[in-house]
Amino acid sequence: MYRILHTEWSKGWGGQEVRIIQESLEFVKRGYGMMIACQPGSGIQKAARDKGIPVISLRMRAAIDPLAILGCARAIQKNSIDLVHTHSSVDSWCCSLASKLSGIPVVRSRHLGIPVRTNCFSYFLYMKLADRIITSGEAVRKRMIEVNGYDPRKIVSIPAGIDEQKFSAGIKGDLVRKEFNLRPGEFLLGVVSMLRKWKGHLYLLEAVKALGERIPNLKLLIAGSGPQEETIKEFIRENGLTGKVIMAGYREDVPQILKSLDLFVFPSYTNEAAPQGILQAMAMGIPVISTFVGGIEDVVTNGQTGILVPPADARALSDAILWVHQNREESRKMAQKAKETVWKDYSFSRTIARTEEVYKSLLESGPQKRMLT
Repeated sequence: MYRILHTEWSKGWGGQEVRIIQESLEFVKRGYGMMIACQPGSGIQKAARDKGIPVISLRMRAAIDPLAILGCARAIQKNSIDLVHTHSSVDSWCCSLASKLSGIPVVRSRHLGIPVRTNCFSYFLYMKLADRIITSGEAVRKRMIEVNGYDPRKIVSIPAGIDEQKFSAGIKGDLVRKEFNLRPGEFLLGVVSMLRKWKGHLYLLEAVKALGERIPNLKLLIAGSGPQEETIKEFIRENGLTGKVIMAGYREDVPQILKSLDLFVFPSYTNEAAPQGILQAMAMGIPVISTFVGGIEDVVTNGQTGILVPPADARALSDAILWVHQNREESRKMAQKAKETVWKDYSFSRTIARTEEVYKSLLESGPQKRMLT
């Protein structure tokens, strides 16, 4: 069976890295040989080793790093790699160049909704070094075609899939509510994401503060870790929200966290493609509020499978939260429709099948055919 090398430059740990690990494990089950090349000491290196996925420790200092390029080329040759799948900017340059030196195909994932720069360097990276591009949302794919002028035949949208077994119907949130001493009847909002500035946690906190008198039994649970953790905690202290907000930290029990919620709010104001947190909440049948940002509109149909509000708008968030609180039955119906949509279009098995189609289209064709199909 074929041998695939994933590459990741980032040292952090978030949805992108989680997706690489989950998909690698599934392809191992399908008989593929999977390896991950990553930075020494990175979050994905630890996770891969914990899961038994072979790791290549590859220090990548810059986009054009001769030592990293040669190191990756040697690893490709030593491990008989058939295809390289890159994920971030620096590793895409270094490892795509190494792949071309080795004569093997390259798949480039575009996880974020940040617009790709319209210059010759980006064109070379995406259209010349990559044989296929996988975007995490249709909005990202369309922008690359319409704004960047990239060949639509080389780009496919494959959002992260939701694991049918992990996010099953039998999951309960009772233990989470008990852990945080939540009383019966308390209205629990939640967000699960990396604590990055552009995830919009401060706007959500402002909305919670504004709703203090209108929803006195409201609580907010923030799950995740990241560079904005101290900023968020400081905002909570300074605005008298200590009794309203639960900082749960990084959690492995995401399905149980989601099932404990009455409402999932994802207030990100930029960069998003098709966020896994939103899809996971929808899969668990939890009402969702998010923003008109990036590929979120591909996932949430406003007024049908969730509520979307303008980004960076605490007032709009508070109004939407209040509406859900006052209209439980309509919210429940939207959540049920969202759940049906997720399992129809965003299941993990569907994601893996479509990704495997991309791999095989390159692995089962020659170099000349790869450039034309």
